[in-house]
Amino acid sequence: MRLSRKGKGGAPPKSVALEVLFWMTSTGSIHIATNDPDASTFHVSVIDDPTKARGHPSLYRELAKCLKKMGAPAPEK
Repeated sequence: MRLSRKGKGGAPPKSVALEVLFWMTSTGSIHIATNDPDASTFHVSVIDDPTKARGHPSLYRELAKCLKKMGAPAPEK
């Protein structure tokens, strides 16, 4: 995790950069986590169902596209 003092790529000054890993589980949810020791508790999941607490269809769709592009297991939709 690092603090960006200059805005890069349209990011506002003093934004935080964090490397994340994401993957799809057998239930179809997509988990997002980091192995950064400064943010070791960062682990969330998203699903495609907007009526559920973890539902975030647009984020789910974008992460699924990235998984597919890289040849990782990804949702069919």
